Amino acid sequence: MNLFAIPPEVPFLDAVAAAWLEQAGDAPERLAAGLILLPTRRAARALAEAFLRASGGRPLLLPRITAIGALDEAPLVLAGALDLPPAVEPARRLAVLTRLILALDGRFGAPRSADRAWPLAAALADLLDEAAREGVDLAARLPGAAAPEYADHWQRTLDFLRIVTRAWPAWLAEEGLMDPVGRQIALLQAQADAWERHPPEEPVWVAGAAAAIPAVARLLRVVARMPCGRVILPALDAETPEDIALDPSHPAAGTRRLLAGLGARIGDVRPWPGRAAPVFGERAAALWRAMLPASRLGDWRQPVPLRIDGLARLDAADQQEEAAAIALILRDALETPGKRAALVTPDRGLAGRVAAELLRYGVVADDSAGENLADTPPAVFLRLLAAAIVAQLAPVPLLALLKHPLAAAGMAPAETRAAARALELACLRGPRPIEGLPGLRLAAEHAANPAARRLVRRFEACIAPLLRVAGAVLEGPARAAAGLRVLPAALMAGLIAAAEALAATDAEPGTQRLWALEEGEALAALLADVQASLPVLPEQAPDCLPGLLDAVLEGAVVRSRRALRGRDGAEHPRVFIWACWRRGCNRPTCWCWAASPRGCGRRPPIPARG
Repeated sequence: MNLFAIPPEVPFLDAVAAAWLEQAGDAPERLAAGLILLPTRRAARALAEAFLRASGGRPLLLPRITAIGALDEAPLVLAGALDLPPAVEPARRLAVLTRLILALDGRFGAPRSADRAWPLAAALADLLDEAAREGVDLAARLPGAAAPEYADHWQRTLDFLRIVTRAWPAWLAEEGLMDPVGRQIALLQAQADAWERHPPEEPVWVAGAAAAIPAVARLLRVVARMPCGRVILPALDAETPEDIALDPSHPAAGTRRLLAGLGARIGDVRPWPGRAAPVFGERAAALWRAMLPASRLGDWRQPVPLRIDGLARLDAADQQEEAAAIALILRDALETPGKRAALVTPDRGLAGRVAAELLRYGVVADDSAGENLADTPPAVFLRLLAAAIVAQLAPVPLLALLKHPLAAAGMAPAETRAAARALELACLRGPRPIEGLPGLRLAAEHAANPAARRLVRRFEACIAPLLRVAGAVLEGPARAAAGLRVLPAALMAGLIAAAEALAATDAEPGTQRLWALEEGEALAALLADVQASLPVLPEQAPDCLPGLLDAVLEGAVVRSRRALRGRDGAEHPRVFIWACWRRGCNRPTCWCWAASPRGCGRRPPIPARG
């Protein structure tokens, strides 16, 4: 088998690029002929940069470089791929699963409101994706999973999961669609079958495999047996005997499982023939020794000469000092021309603090995890508007909305801020006004400040689209809205229209301000997909709007924001923050080789001023 491993002390992508250039020689047509598969799109972009470094900056005709999870975006010669049904859109899948949950009408513990059912639908979608990746047939395995002697709640859970074992497959068959991950698995299987029947004559390399789901493992097994195929592992722990069991959290456990899926042993893996120079010296050997499993702790007693240059320990007094020290180290690396530095951490709080510290030096780090879309200014503005409406314009959520940078109500932003402060002093301090718009109107009429009265009139005109949908919520006390039911699609459309009107200034339309830059474009695209899917949901109480909006935004990220970039208009090309995703922490950033991590579901509170 054509299995290779690049030592951990050697730059992985640089070694792959150098070996490809070496085997191509001086023939440009040989250089461009072939395919390199990598785990993620980010790795594919990084390999293109590695080719540029390896060639000394001269122009090249590169081979096809594709992420393993993007076969449908950059299709290969897939046998029977055109016969596969299209994948259902993610927003539509969540909306239909939410409708199926609401159809239970509270049975089996199912929620009755869309804002609570949507996150549960996302969890069911994760279950479908996990089962598809692992090749598990839920319809065959789940019904008999709970024996009669188990507690009753186990059977109730299985009854609820009929949504994914019966109702959802029936809907997919009726619509002629497939689950996205199920279609990815079918594409991988079709590619493996095609290569097994007719191996390509051009080189096919798969680089960076550290773990693999069954479909990917089969594809790698086919590639490893092709004459022109190579499977390149990023690192290999050859020190630990194969008969010693490794904990699943051990760094080498994924490679061990991958080799088992390939039907290979550690002895079948050959050293990489490239001549790339190591950059870490003996540090890699020290790290492997530090990660010995518990059954080999006795080996630590054996004297082994180890040089661990470049390692240091910092006992920080608090989290801020830790972030400042890391930022200084990253900034110091930029003093050496051509040197790159990266922070690898699963702690998104630490990553955010380090990024903020780097901004003090005018350095914007390229963060692989991006920023939560829900925490960007336009998304916060929508969330504040929804919260203020449902709270019937209570003083605190109303002022948080009116003091947001995007709130203008057709006036100059500075004028709006001044009017909001005047409204606060004249009407919203002291006894609370009557709930809803009547109370706000009455309080503004008795105010001596004309700016406050003008702001209230403009605000009422801006939220007119929401008044047409759910006017009973704002036209009187809470009891006036009791029993009101509204279609979520109409409620979301009214919210978006009101936000666009409220974001308009005297010189710029609200659509141009609200949907500007990367975060605005990402939010607009997400809400457009959701708006097209919401009509399947039944009528809901208007107070579900904030929770439904939060659920829709959950997990969405913005990779790059122009508003946060450096003076040169882009992230710094030599400073990186890489998210180390683990099961159960934060959210996934890509379709990965192993089982995808799931989001923790936590949502931070709404910032008062964006």
